[in-house]
Amino acid sequence: MTAIKKIEYWWRHRIIYPFLRLIFRNEQASAPINLKSVNKILFLRYDRIGDMIITTPVFKALKSANPDIYIGVLASRTNAEIITNNPYVDKIHILPKQWIGIMKVIWNARKENYNAVLNLIFNRTTSGGVLSNLIAPDGIKIGQGDEKYRFYFNILLKLERQSEHMVSTLGSIIEMLFDVRISREHLAYDIFIDAKTEENVGAFLAKFNLRPRQFQGRQGTPYLVFNLSVDDAVRKLTAEQTVSIGKYLGSKEYRTILIHSPNDTAVLDTKEFLKSNADCLSYPEKGTASLLEIAALIKGASAVITPDTSIVHFASAFGTAIIGFYTSLKDNHEWLPLQVNHKIVISDKNQPTSSIPVSKMIEGINEILIKL
Repeated sequence: MTAIKKIEYWWRHRIIYPFLRLIFRNEQASAPINLKSVNKILFLRYDRIGDMIITTPVFKALKSANPDIYIGVLASRTNAEIITNNPYVDKIHILPKQWIGIMKVIWNARKENYNAVLNLIFNRTTSGGVLSNLIAPDGIKIGQGDEKYRFYFNILLKLERQSEHMVSTLGSIIEMLFDVRISREHLAYDIFIDAKTEENVGAFLAKFNLRPRQFQGRQGTPYLVFNLSVDDAVRKLTAEQTVSIGKYLGSKEYRTILIHSPNDTAVLDTKEFLKSNADCLSYPEKGTASLLEIAALIKGASAVITPDTSIVHFASAFGTAIIGFYTSLKDNHEWLPLQVNHKIVISDKNQPTSSIPVSKMIEGINEILIKL
């Protein structure tokens, strides 16, 4: 442990935690909780896009068990759009990054009088614990983590995350907390796309005579979506891999649409090369796309090719076939495709995605395309 890490550890455990224990005094409770006694519940989900997508089955499950329950979600600016049109979510609170904005959101959420808060951000126990107590001081606070975090919550969960998909883990949490039964086949993702977004994406597809897979009998060319971006260096594709895959896809009977994160400027040259040399398109043609536009695009695609798991979750929501490129440096079992035709190509042990041979990637692509 470095000197800085030692100081940080000392400060957290000798100053911060003892101080917070004096402020937050949560009487211990046990599960299950009578769902009929919980009329308002707040979920903390201010993390990534994919994390929000895989939580959507939980909202539906609770509404099915108790239609009168009021569900709020504390989301991030990044992932809030995923649940904008979700009929199972009654209120969305968006957590900003500035302190003044955070305090305003806490105050507004506190006025909702939530009587239960469930922190589903497993790697931010302290921030989730503090927010839970500030928003619902008299409510039941539920979290997970080491015993040292118990003072934040009335119920502290010990999760086994060794073998199940993350959506199954979330389903198990809800079953354990509220004594409801959720069949695993009903743990399907929900992304609700508004008519205006469908219209915008439909106009793009019509312009290039592309046919969504839902319209098999109509004229037009079916298309694939190739995602170029990932927010983690060990999962990132090289330019050489991207170009080789793009050129190969350009030789097939499908048209390829390239998508990428608006902040990922490193892929811009590669994208332009593929547009000029492999007959690829990019979405959007100008500006940036909304998350729901990306969802609508993926919904109509014959298949999605991606190194990023959030795009995998989009495709799983709509039953779109997936070719995923994963690194063995990450524990991937929790983030696999769900209930959909897929092929995952994984790097050799302790190697990044950039080490996967292009031939192996193309082999995985062909394995899916031949089934379409």
